[in-house]
Amino acid sequence: MLCKICAGFTDSFAHARLLGKNDVEYYQCRSCGYICTEEPYWLEEAYSAAITGSDVGLVRRNSRLATITRVVLSVCFNKTGRFLDFAGGYGLLVRMMRDSGFDFHWYDRYCTNLFASTFVADLDASSHYELITAFEVLEHLVDPLGGLYQMLKFSRNILFTTNILPDPAPKPNNWWYYALEHGQHVSFYSR
Repeated sequence: MLCKICAGFTDSFAHARLLGKNDVEYYQCRSCGYICTEEPYWLEEAYSAAITGSDVGLVRRNSRLATITRVVLSVCFNKTGRFLDFAGGYGLLVRMMRDSGFDFHWYDRYCTNLFASTFVADLDASSHYELITAFEVLEHLVDPLGGLYQMLKFSRNILFTTNILPDPAPKPNNWWYYALEHGQHVSFYSR
């Protein structure tokens, strides 16, 4: 298997059980350190509930990221531009940003928009956004470069977060971010 980031060679890194029943192989790139699962055949089940019960920091994380995003937008971008929260979950960040006066829109192929349902993004070929936020999205991407290219069709600017693999990379049973209980995290990035 070749690395999905740098096309380097990968080696078997570990095995783990996802969703309590799927035995899954993890691979690590010899060159860049990226880790991914085997082809994730379990995703339909994993996304049967888009927001998992184990995501206990959802409100606090959105509040913190809204504060950071307001500062970044105020300093680095046209504050009157249009913005997109990619894989925006329940729409909480979009609602918080709109309440702060920013023209934010929501897109998520898996989750129901509870807080910003009238601000769903139109992702046609002519859509353009000043900035896309993609918070805690990269670890969900089966094809990371393809996912980033998809976002770059709509903006040349992406503000994202993910947790970086510790060095040395822990095995799946030794790091919570592999999220074995819900199976949605399939890509893990080195510094």
